[in-house]
Amino acid sequence: MEHGLSIIIVNYYSEKYIIPLVEKIVSTIQMKNYEIIIVSNSPSEFRWKENYLVDNNIFIIQNSNEGFGRAINKGVKYSKYNFFCMVNPDIIINKNVFKEMFDFFQTVDSDIGAISCLIKNRDGTQQNTYFMNKKLSKKSFTILYFKNLFPNRIKKFLFREKKVNKKSEEEHNFSKPFEVGGFYCPFVMMKKKAFLDVGGFDPDFFMYVEDVDLFRNRFSKRYKCMVYPFAELTHSSGQTDKYGLMEKQAQVSYLLYLRKVGNYYLFTYIFLSSIKYSLLLAHSIIKKRDDRNEALNFFKSLKYVKKILAYPKGYGTLPNCLKINEIPD
Repeated sequence: MEHGLSIIIVNYYSEKYIIPLVEKIVSTIQMKNYEIIIVSNSPSEFRWKENYLVDNNIFIIQNSNEGFGRAINKGVKYSKYNFFCMVNPDIIINKNVFKEMFDFFQTVDSDIGAISCLIKNRDGTQQNTYFMNKKLSKKSFTILYFKNLFPNRIKKFLFREKKVNKKSEEEHNFSKPFEVGGFYCPFVMMKKKAFLDVGGFDPDFFMYVEDVDLFRNRFSKRYKCMVYPFAELTHSSGQTDKYGLMEKQAQVSYLLYLRKVGNYYLFTYIFLSSIKYSLLLAHSIIKKRDDRNEALNFFKSLKYVKKILAYPKGYGTLPNCLKINEIPD
């Protein structure tokens, strides 16, 4: 592998976002050894001529719609450099972010396998793009969803706890790089070797939660993750949801993730969430609620439980990924 950076973008009818993103990268990136790989899960219509692609090291891989994780796996295998960066189409990059993070990556310990930066919403607020805990414990998982049965006011009254889980000063003030358990993946830079060592994304996932599965179930056993808080970019979350099915697919993928972690987690979640969402739907009859669709998506996802149970615990157990029926090929 050559030393440099491969920038990998998955396209699914997202040309209107990818075209300005790629052109911004080309016009601002301050690196010689880089390439841009677009893995297209839909018929792609980019306006660039062949000489523009060649001059700027842009490669387009036409792919069938096998989901996000499999597309990234394919892009990584195609890439020629020893570092790569997953970039969502609806990312708005800031100048120098790639070089700044790439240079920082060269200074960290060898067991750091993935880094990301601060990712903001359009209004400047911080997005939740990383998680701290590397593993799920049965106790904390059960308590979390049991608490969710209660409205916030009752929850505060019943569960009066000391604030023992305050963020460290480094996380709160972002005064220096800090270690995290893993990332949600709008923008993550990784060592290619580390990604391949753990098998990449589990091909059983069509889209969503494959990042949590990667970092929590496999990556954290061999490598560490770190946030570099001195680089920032903006993520317009949800802009590429062509069919408005993001929440439905995410819910089904979460059930698959829990199945792979263990049936205790899957059935505990289904049992407690069924109570929660039944109460929510009953309340929505009396008073209109914004989260009614969340409850409906949960109950609709239960029709996939039989299919989910066909996936044995472990990596890449079936030839086909779990995709909801509503999403066309």
